[in-house]
Amino acid sequence: MSNSWMKDYDEAVLRYEGAQDKAREMAMRMLVKDEPVDKIVEYTRLSVSDVLALKASLDQKQ
Repeated sequence: MSNSWMKDYDEAVLRYEGAQDKAREMAMRMLVKDEPVDKIVEYTRLSVSDVLALKASLDQKQ
């Protein structure tokens, strides 16, 4: 019984991490197009601090 619960938990974590990765990719594309941070937060459901961190990393690359 314990193994089944752990498998379900592991799968849920993987789905969540995949969704977060997709949201970060979308946020990066939006940042490149100079979309406002509040719009990116609304569309991706990332936190403001996450979006600002992505913006800072993008600014360093440029």
